[in-house]
Amino acid sequence: MPGTKESKWVVLWRKFAMTGLGVLCPEIMTTTAVGQWVRARQCVQDFNDNLEEELAKLQESQQPAGAEKSSIGEKEIWTMQMAYFADMGGFRLRTKNGDEFPLDAKQIYYLTTKGYIKQPIYRPRLIDDKNKVDVLLRTIILCQISWFLISVIGRWVQRLFVTTAELTTVSFILCSTVTAGFWWHKPADVVMAEIIKIDVDTDTILNKAGIGPEERDEWRMTPLDFVSRKEWWWSKVWWNFLNILRKMHFKFGSGGRPTDRLADSCQHPLGRRELYMVILMSTVCFSVFFTAWKHDFPTWYELMLWRAASIALMVMLYMLLVIYEILRALDRVQQRTEQWRQRHFSTHQSPRSDTQHSRLRNTKYYRRIAEIFTRIDKALNCVRNNSPDGDKDLSVPLRVLAPVYVMGFFYCASRAYIMIADILELRSLPPSAYATVKWEKFWPHLG
Repeated sequence: MPGTKESKWVVLWRKFAMTGLGVLCPEIMTTTAVGQWVRARQCVQDFNDNLEEELAKLQESQQPAGAEKSSIGEKEIWTMQMAYFADMGGFRLRTKNGDEFPLDAKQIYYLTTKGYIKQPIYRPRLIDDKNKVDVLLRTIILCQISWFLISVIGRWVQRLFVTTAELTTVSFILCSTVTAGFWWHKPADVVMAEIIKIDVDTDTILNKAGIGPEERDEWRMTPLDFVSRKEWWWSKVWWNFLNILRKMHFKFGSGGRPTDRLADSCQHPLGRRELYMVILMSTVCFSVFFTAWKHDFPTWYELMLWRAASIALMVMLYMLLVIYEILRALDRVQQRTEQWRQRHFSTHQSPRSDTQHSRLRNTKYYRRIAEIFTRIDKALNCVRNNSPDGDKDLSVPLRVLAPVYVMGFFYCASRAYIMIADILELRSLPPSAYATVKWEKFWPHLG
């Protein structure tokens, strides 16, 4: 959902950049869609569990049926469509002191359970009116791409020439179909948000949440970041990449503080099961390129480059999985090591060692070495954390950032070559590439 102060050209430019990113890295869009689906499903479960708890409490209190109905009459069961609408920034909070910023579903749940606001009533017609893509249009699109897949399979069965452009399109279709499946209940191109007004200022909400004055300026997006913001290693790397694009004037989020919009490019945390599911789906998409292992390319060099690009994509995918497992193992080892150290060692040093350490610090050689390492550390910090405001939650260790960027380079290079090879192949196609599928061979009565 665009910001309230964004022009049409800014929105169009961001869609263009997002489309380019989706063409070059469709698996990233699938990962984003899975993360948003997991987050929306969890929010739906939280809202509905809270509603069941309130109903159970009212039944235990033995209140009359009329009182029970009037107490929860304004609350309804949430659906995925409502959760998606909220996570898109479909609701904006306007506080007593004039602050206004978008809310996500978790923040709405927090404000509802704390009694600051009433649970927004689910109005399907309201969201359907804002939605620019209905179920019929999505069904027609799925039918079109299904027919394309059937046509490619028919060409392959009848031994007609299948171009690499068609294979690339099949890979995109498989990936995009999965993305569309996770986004099936998500509204599209919504531009107007619902305003929620409260008679409480922002400081009161933060005070009751136990956030002191010294911690109030540490938020990045909105003052309610403490409710729903949760960065993980992939989101940190992703923000690092987006900050580089921001310097190239490709902006995916709002630069203001508080933010004027919730970016669709946020990478929400994935569990181990969901991450393996994304890896499996990406494996299927990459496997399409291996069907051209013995393809009739115009030159031998193009065939070798296609094979190298196909292998590189698959290797980079599973290298990412290896990094994920290594990081999980390192986190477990670090936690156990810290527990062991706290159990067996004391953090206090002897006075003699403190005196020797202070004498060493006063030497000229030590100060020069310390100054050199300080400068190197400052330079590396600009790489670890390139956020404009120096957000400490977005710092990425170099042991994670360096291999991911190397893998990203080979991934993008392989993707770029596949798209270039699709165009170069058009200069030399066999006659069967222009032939159509004879469907009467599959169904004789059609002839």
